[in-house]
Amino acid sequence: MRLIYMLIIFTMLVYSESILVINSNDSVERYQSVENAFAKQIKNDFTRINISKMTDNEIKEYLYDVYPDIVYAIGTKAYQYAKKYIPEKKIFFSSIVNYKRLKMSKKSFGVSNELHTGMKVTLIKSLLSKTKTICMFYSRYTKDVYESFKEEARHIGIKVIGQKIEENDTFNMSNLEKADIFVMIADPVLIKNEKKVKRLYHILEKAHKPIVAYHPLYIKYGAVLVLSVDLPTVGRQIASMIHTEISGNTTTMIQAPIGTKVIFNEGLAKRIKLYYDKSALGVVNKVIK
Repeated sequence: MRLIYMLIIFTMLVYSESILVINSNDSVERYQSVENAFAKQIKNDFTRINISKMTDNEIKEYLYDVYPDIVYAIGTKAYQYAKKYIPEKKIFFSSIVNYKRLKMSKKSFGVSNELHTGMKVTLIKSLLSKTKTICMFYSRYTKDVYESFKEEARHIGIKVIGQKIEENDTFNMSNLEKADIFVMIADPVLIKNEKKVKRLYHILEKAHKPIVAYHPLYIKYGAVLVLSVDLPTVGRQIASMIHTEISGNTTTMIQAPIGTKVIFNEGLAKRIKLYYDKSALGVVNKVIK
C-alpha cells in the first residue's frame, strides 16, 4: 500500500511540472514548425507566448508571473530573455544559430541548429563522390564548426580549406578556385548581410563552383545541394528531452538534430556539368529537375 501511495505522489510531482513555450516570433515559419511538432508530441500541458511584439518589461513581468518550472525557448531572443529573467529554471532551446556564442549553464538543454558534421561530410561524399577539396568561410563564432568539419573530412580523404572572415572582409578568390565545392555553414557574420551572401553566390556561380548549403532558402540563390535539419523532428526531439528530464532520468544536455532533409538540384548539377552519383539519390528527400 505504501509503495502505491509513493507511486501516486511521484506521478503527481512529475505531471505538475509547469512548461512554458516561448516563441521568439511565431510568424517565422521555421519557429512555428518546431512548435507545432512539439505541441503534438508533448504529453504534458503547457503555456505558450509569442514575444515578437512585447516590450522588455512586458516579457519580464510575464515570466515572473507565470514562473514556469521548465522553459522551451524557440530562437535566440526567447532563450536570452529566459536566461536573463529566470536563469534558475531549466531552459530547453532550439533554432539558435551557433548556440555556443550564448551563455550556457548546467540548466541549459537543447538541440543545436546544425547537423552533425560527420553526417554532412558523409552525405557530401556519397552524392558528390569526386569531391577532393572543400572551401569554407567561418568566423570567431563558428571556428569550432570549421575545425570539426576539417577533422571529419580528413578521415574520408577530403581536404578543407578554411578562410576566417570578419564583418568587413572580402572573399579570397584563390581559396575558392582551389576547391571542388563550397560548403556554407550557418555563420552569423556571413548570413546577417544578405547582400554579402548574394555577392558570394554570384562569385561562385561565375567560377562554376557548386554550393552546398544548410537551408532550403539557398536553393533559389544557387545552391546545388542542401543538407538541412528536419524542423518537425527537432520539435519532437525537444519534447522527448523534456519527458526524460521530468521523469527523473538523465539526458544529453546539448544534442545534434536527429532528422535530416536533403534537397538536390539535379537540373543545376547537369547545367554546370557536376558529377554526382546517381546510385546515391536514394538518400535525397527532394530532387529538383
